[in-house]
Amino acid sequence: MQIVIDLDGTICREMRQFSRPLAEPIPGAVETVNELYDRGDTIIIYSARTWAEYEVTVDWLRRHGVKYHQLMLGKPVGDLWIDDRSVNPRDMGWDGIRKQLIDTKQ
Repeated sequence: MQIVIDLDGTICREMRQFSRPLAEPIPGAVETVNELYDRGDTIIIYSARTWAEYEVTVDWLRRHGVKYHQLMLGKPVGDLWIDDRSVNPRDMGWDGIRKQLIDTKQ
């Protein structure tokens, strides 16, 4: 399965641009992403961060041990995304996502 995951507000807490290196991971996010990666899913991190923030972003992902196959930056910024394939961690939390994507596939 190919899974596209947002970074700010999904894997890590949203921070202002100048303090993004200090952002904390959202509980359960890194563990779930890594478990998906380890079971063979393709993980794409897709963020609205600019390419000027590439090094800071890669460093953050490395420091927190996030496993991924591809990093895409420059996602259009929107107040609301309507998508037929979305899963919102704010609605179900990373435990709910884990149950939906990992526990039901085993």
